[in-house]
Amino acid sequence: MKIWFANQPATIKASFFALAAAILAACFTLTIRYATAELHPYQAVFLRFAFGLILMIPLVMRRGIGSLATKRLPLFGLRGVLSAAEMCLWFMAVLYLPLAEATTLNFTVPLFGTILAAVILREQVRIHRWLAIVIGFIGVALIIQPGTDTMQAASILPIAAAICMASAGMITKQLVATESTTSLLFYLMIITTPVSLIPALFVWQTPSLEALGLMAVAALMMNVMQVCNVKALQLADYSFFVGFSYLRLPIIAVLALILFGEVPDIWILPGGAMIIGAAIYVALRERKLSRQKD
Repeated sequence: MKIWFANQPATIKASFFALAAAILAACFTLTIRYATAELHPYQAVFLRFAFGLILMIPLVMRRGIGSLATKRLPLFGLRGVLSAAEMCLWFMAVLYLPLAEATTLNFTVPLFGTILAAVILREQVRIHRWLAIVIGFIGVALIIQPGTDTMQAASILPIAAAICMASAGMITKQLVATESTTSLLFYLMIITTPVSLIPALFVWQTPSLEALGLMAVAALMMNVMQVCNVKALQLADYSFFVGFSYLRLPIIAVLALILFGEVPDIWILPGGAMIIGAAIYVALRERKLSRQKD
């Protein structure tokens, strides 16, 4: 099987890794829903990062302590705080919202990333991307329906998580120019673990073995998902890869229906299509512009 896979075209192998990453992301979300039925989201976030840190130790030992050398600890620290906040908001969204809605609203990350790049980094954003952003937020409005009785306060959670994730992503873009993959992952875990422990202490309860097992599995899935993403991008262009990341929405919608009886709201379809379409356009446009600069 291994030999057969190695002989496949790069696009087939990239499709496998990209699809695996999407499935793992969906399964991670479902695992968190099960875990937060017992654990407070703050405690679940701490356990996710703590187990992630434990899983990172063998990699650091293999690469050597020298791979962690850096002069940019303040940026690592800010990224860690934003990542911890993003994960807390996301775990609460998974607990309080239908999974399809939470996932769709979280797809606004590229939209907020473009806005932050324009406002903070003073990057030039032309009319086409601004129009895509407007369309994406119209999709958000269709889903959360502000000003109506159907709007839920919890709908703000995945959007706030997306803002934090986009902010952390902007910092990551600056760090990847000088830092190794090992240091990027290790410092994320070593910073987010104590940061996430602070709010977790206020809601701490002794977790069951089942809850600990779920969080250990969740951390492992996230680490493997990151590896799959990297391998997919090594084998294929970003424009080929980007569409696969949105496959987690139908996967989550189907599994949430089967496991939890959640029927997606009718507005998820047009709203989600507008958000995903806008996000894909913005991501591909940014990729094209970055290539032109090179």
